[in-house]
Amino acid sequence: MISSNFAAEIRRMLKLFWPIILGQLAVNSMSVVDTVMAGIAGPLQLSGVAIGASFFYPVLLTMVGLSFAIQPIIAHLLGQGKRADVPRQMHQITITSLIISVFMAIFLALLHFVYDFIPADPEMIRVATGYLYTLSFGIPVMVLYNLLRAYCEGLGITITTLWFGFLQLALNIPLNYIFIFGKLGMPQLGGIGCGVATALTSLIATIIFFIYIQVSKKFEDVRLFRTWYKLDFSCIKQFLKLGIPLALSSTMEVTCFSVAALILSPFGPIVVSAHSITLNISGMLFMLPMSVAIVATIRVGYAMGSKNWERAILATKAGATINFCFYLISVIFLVLCRKFLAGLYTDEPEIIEMASSLLLINCLYLLPDSIQMLSIGILRGFKDSKTIFFVTLFSYWIIGMPLGASLAWGLIGEQMQAYGIWIGFICSLVVAMIIYVIRLAILFKTRKLPKALRV
Repeated sequence: MISSNFAAEIRRMLKLFWPIILGQLAVNSMSVVDTVMAGIAGPLQLSGVAIGASFFYPVLLTMVGLSFAIQPIIAHLLGQGKRADVPRQMHQITITSLIISVFMAIFLALLHFVYDFIPADPEMIRVATGYLYTLSFGIPVMVLYNLLRAYCEGLGITITTLWFGFLQLALNIPLNYIFIFGKLGMPQLGGIGCGVATALTSLIATIIFFIYIQVSKKFEDVRLFRTWYKLDFSCIKQFLKLGIPLALSSTMEVTCFSVAALILSPFGPIVVSAHSITLNISGMLFMLPMSVAIVATIRVGYAMGSKNWERAILATKAGATINFCFYLISVIFLVLCRKFLAGLYTDEPEIIEMASSLLLINCLYLLPDSIQMLSIGILRGFKDSKTIFFVTLFSYWIIGMPLGASLAWGLIGEQMQAYGIWIGFICSLVVAMIIYVIRLAILFKTRKLPKALRV
């Protein structure tokens, strides 16, 4: 029998979950829209966007990873009964993050020099370079948006993720159409137009988000940016101590996917496009365990703010149950719809066939991915970011990438191209999953707090 407490916890988590997942799907759909519309403009435009994105997303997700520290910080403050301290902490976090974002934007703009060493079609490189330039201007704004989103989620106000996620998607589609195909008097930019549209979308959505937080009664007692707080370097240090390992973990993980695109680029636009399509669809499905993980961070973080181990265990069990149900749904969806999904991106039969085969392999990828993602969310609730960093480093860069590259290029057996890369990804996730499950088992059995919580 399911206990009433367990059922109640599942209901609480689902209440937090559904706005997050819908909002995340909307935002992630922007990359799908970019891929589909760039694909309509031609295979070279699609491949150029894919190569440009392989550099953009590691930079962006470094900053998004840094914002992952916000949810446990706020959840712990709420659990400790220190709600009034939220605006002061967010003030320190925002200033720190925006300063870092400026340097990251400059770094992104300079990354185009790497393209000189890539043996790819010149038009692909031109599109990728322009795509990076335009997006570099939007990095600080995208960072502020993610800070506001994480702030709301940490407070348990997840409906904003839904509203502003769909706002961005609604803006991105017409802006893509205008700048890719040169409508309403704008120049026809092809794949570069995807970058222009994304940057403008982020700017408009962030301005509206900021205004909403200033006027909504939901934030009346924790309103941001109404007071200028003196910089508290101890607070900034604690944020960076938690956030930097999370940022580096996100960077290392997404960089694997980016490096994979570069490894595959000499095989031509068909292989790169099929890999890009698979990555986009997989990324959409990844939003399910990612959203469950965010909810787990909030619930476990709140529980551990008051050092309530039983509530943390209950949240973990409820999160695992929800996570497994979504895994089953994802696998069934992929098996039944993989060719249809690939066909949404392109009319090229070779690309559709390869992408649908990669999506079938992706079914094996989903189980360890969902378990390791939930585990990461729980560990964030414990502020155990160092474990996440070291496991990501080991599983992806010591195990997954060397194996995937070797299989792709035929250094081990026959040349498997994109299939080898995805087998490498699966192996890295299995290793990460095993280590995380062991870590959580020890944590709950011994009930020994991670160092970050021993205060």
